[in-house]
Amino acid sequence: MAGQYARVREIHMFRFRALGSVSFAALLAVPEVVLAQPAELPSVTVQAPGQRRPDIATVAGDRSGTKRAKRASAKPVTSTVADKPLTNALGTYNPALDLPGLKLPPGTTLTTAGPVDGYRALSASSATKTATPIEQVPQSIQVIPRSVITDQNNVTVTEAIQNVSNVQGTNTLGIGTTGSFGGMTVRGFSAQQYLDGLNNMYNVGDRDSLVNVERIEVLKGPNAILYGGGAGSPLGGAINVVSKLPTDKASLETGLTLGTKSYVQPYFDVNQPLSPDKTVLFRFTGDYTSNNTFVDVVHQDRYSLNPTLTLTNKEDTTLTIQGRLSRLEQQAYQGLPAVGTVAGSFRLNPDLYIGPSSIPKSYSDVKSVTATFDHRFDPIWSFNIKARWADQNADQRSQTTLSAAPDFPPTTWSLQNIEVLQKQREISVNPNLEARFRLGPTNNVWLTGADYSRVTDRSHMNADLGVLPVDLLNNPVFPTPYTDPSPASPTFFSYTDVDSVYTTKGLYTQLQSTIYDRLHVLAGVRLASINIDYVENYPFSLGVFSPTQFGSDTTRALPRFGAVLDLVPGLSVYGSYSEGMQASTFVQALNTNVQPETSKQAEAGFKFNINDQLTGTVAAFDIRRQNVPVVIGLGVGALSAQESKGYEADLIWQPTRNWKVIASYGHTDVRYSDSNTGTPQGNRVPGVPEDSGRFWVDYSFDWPALRGWSAGAGVYVASSQYVDNFNLYKTPGYFTVDAKIAYETEHWRAAFNVKNLTGEKYFVPFTWLGGQVARGDGRAFYGTLSYRY
Repeated sequence: MAGQYARVREIHMFRFRALGSVSFAALLAVPEVVLAQPAELPSVTVQAPGQRRPDIATVAGDRSGTKRAKRASAKPVTSTVADKPLTNALGTYNPALDLPGLKLPPGTTLTTAGPVDGYRALSASSATKTATPIEQVPQSIQVIPRSVITDQNNVTVTEAIQNVSNVQGTNTLGIGTTGSFGGMTVRGFSAQQYLDGLNNMYNVGDRDSLVNVERIEVLKGPNAILYGGGAGSPLGGAINVVSKLPTDKASLETGLTLGTKSYVQPYFDVNQPLSPDKTVLFRFTGDYTSNNTFVDVVHQDRYSLNPTLTLTNKEDTTLTIQGRLSRLEQQAYQGLPAVGTVAGSFRLNPDLYIGPSSIPKSYSDVKSVTATFDHRFDPIWSFNIKARWADQNADQRSQTTLSAAPDFPPTTWSLQNIEVLQKQREISVNPNLEARFRLGPTNNVWLTGADYSRVTDRSHMNADLGVLPVDLLNNPVFPTPYTDPSPASPTFFSYTDVDSVYTTKGLYTQLQSTIYDRLHVLAGVRLASINIDYVENYPFSLGVFSPTQFGSDTTRALPRFGAVLDLVPGLSVYGSYSEGMQASTFVQALNTNVQPETSKQAEAGFKFNINDQLTGTVAAFDIRRQNVPVVIGLGVGALSAQESKGYEADLIWQPTRNWKVIASYGHTDVRYSDSNTGTPQGNRVPGVPEDSGRFWVDYSFDWPALRGWSAGAGVYVASSQYVDNFNLYKTPGYFTVDAKIAYETEHWRAAFNVKNLTGEKYFVPFTWLGGQVARGDGRAFYGTLSYRY
């Protein structure tokens, strides 16, 4: 679209037509169903200079999702989208743009995941599996669009989701199971990372690649109605990474990022129609990253390749096939003991890597194919089915400590060679049927669907105990070389040897109704089934190895309901209730009870939109979680009950076309609500800051001499966090400051970013075998140069 005037779309309210005429008496007798059919095409308005937003045009292949267009004339011009509604505006039939009646502010950009106004996404599909304005969803849902990722030059998914209140990401030093045990948390409880609405079990491969990310949608609390797969439905939240998709406009972006610690990342994004009539579309994104870390020895090599093919008739049918090939290699990091870092009378080198420098690299990889078919039968009915096959592997090798405190005081720890191997095969299928209709004073979207997922998980955790102890303070030398633990060794020991199958099934139905254009009601129920077939050889039966089979088959109805009431234009109040259910993976044989975990959440708050300038959500929540295994070292103490209470605010302020501001704050009080585990009732759950928040401001210059330049800065703050279940150790609170400056033209973009500008030195909890911490990243500089057309 280079050289064209920027176009800004403002979509008028869709009118609905009756199927036929009926008498007033007949209306009283039988409610009439009216088609949700547009009576006219949406209009497009070009904004004049001097108005609130810069002129923006949608461009496929742009890393930020947008680019600056040439400035329009002083006189506003109105035109009509060429012979197609919004759902077809990007060259395919796209249900994510099925948003009748949604008013788009000046400056709005259309993306394949929905419209975006600067930093503000106007709609999301993750919360309801239908394209829904965020202000009508009775739940806190936050979206990180591509524009935020680009402006902040986020280098990991974990860094990107720090923009959302009460969310913590996976530590980027973790690989394989270490990352899975710690994982992501939302409102104090573990959250699952999904990819395009389907489960991404154990989050393997290059989980931090952003090259193929259009946006990240964060759902807070249980989301069992629409999400299954893997080991069940989300208990604490769902983080859905939404991929880039092909459009009908050819484009290319390629770039290179260089940074501190030998950071090198070339990337590309190619979007190309393959047929003259643009019914066959192709997009291919990829990146490769090589970097040292702030920990001695640990070097990362990772890549992600994402080819996507779309077949469409442009009007009502689209088939999209997505491939993914992704891998991460690095020396496995197991953290540092709490004593000697955040506790005790001595201090270890925070850069210390425990283990010989010659240790083999660990890896985590995934190969997957996802197919999505969308079809609209008529203005009322549409159908969608998504399926994925995935092959996932992780092999983690470490020479590790097992305790937070020295085994041989004052400063010597015993070590073991440990290998954790996991191989998963996953098949998931998710069909949905949707109807949009009017009934009296209501506009309705009815969804019914099913999902099926089967995961085979073959894994073991083997150890070799024949490793010499090491004085980590005075003589941090590791004389015993690493070798894979072998049953032939006299010091071999197997902690776990698992062969399991997780099968999840679900049937669900959901109704969204807008009544008199002011009350937005959401209600649904899921009939969820989790079947666990678990076989393990483990040495806990009379001191000898023996195969033991566990199993459970649980079926439960999981409800979800809520409502949003528009009090006055721009201000609404909402409340909701939801439940979740999920099996606990990788620890089943250490329990005597393998029943799934459950959670229940009550949430209430306000949503506001003041002149499309100040928007956001303020919420309070209470989540109660049952049947949670508590991992203590290499065992499970018991099943616990936990409760999380708190409040939060997520705000976006865009007062003029130059300023964009993100602000978030979250308070989470998450504790053990029973004492069955031996952990005192009232103890805090580790790894969760009680208070955390993010503030980011970006300014785009429009003075003639500085046009194209922008600058930004931000701070992230987190309070202290406990490291262990007994609350013996905790990391101090910390803050990091980031800054950027960038210059952008029609085809080129150059940016310079600084992370942790003040060089803050800090530790964060690192979930491994209990009582470990990881050092935070130091000051880092990144420069990016990209070209696009």
